[in-house]
Amino acid sequence: MRKARQIIGMIFIAPVFIVLALVAMAAGGALHLMHAERASEKTIHFILSFLIAWIFIWFGIRLHVSGKENIPAWGERVCYVPNHQSIIDIPVLYASGMWCGLVAKKELFKIPILHGLLRSLKCVAIDRSSLRESLKSIIEGSDKIKKGYPMGIFPEGTRSKTGEIAEMKAGAFKMATRAKAKIVPVAMKNTRMTFEAADSLRPVHVYVKIMAPIDTSVMDEEEIKSVHSVVEKEVKDAYASLPGPYERA
Repeated sequence: MRKARQIIGMIFIAPVFIVLALVAMAAGGALHLMHAERASEKTIHFILSFLIAWIFIWFGIRLHVSGKENIPAWGERVCYVPNHQSIIDIPVLYASGMWCGLVAKKELFKIPILHGLLRSLKCVAIDRSSLRESLKSIIEGSDKIKKGYPMGIFPEGTRSKTGEIAEMKAGAFKMATRAKAKIVPVAMKNTRMTFEAADSLRPVHVYVKIMAPIDTSVMDEEEIKSVHSVVEKEVKDAYASLPGPYERA
């Protein structure tokens, strides 16, 4: 079934991605040159929302989101921390209302068109093979948060191959704690069933639970040291409570 999903992507999604990505970058770039930063961001998000809807149609994704009231207002210092299972996680995150720059592996920034789109979305490239370069990326992301642009990071470091949530690395939380940001834990379930672990072409119910923000600006040193464990437990508990891919809550 994964092969079928790949074929669908190449035939029906890739051409639309190229066109809408170029349109989003052009429109957003023009507004950026006019110093209309917020209008630029909203325009990019608006155009990309059509691409995400198209992806959902062809991959049969039925999205269910709870906790949208926990999304902080734009301009606050925010870091979204979701679990990571699929390449579909990013469009699901955005479709759930959590538009943000993401810390993404540097290899993605070498792909034509995608490179420009990632930059337009304020994403940050990270080289996991170098501790020094990784730290520079975390600092770059932290600085973006301080300027009021929401960021996101997948603290497991890589996609889960089993569907289980792996250990969340403490270092991934330094982007949020350094900026004294609000950490928003996010549990996403069944995204693997839309692509990596697809077993049919049936519609898949994808569930997202957005939890209450954790304000790191009021934490003491000991609380900051253990915040990754707190978030990991919240995400795992929420994940366990969500339904399966073909179930309705």
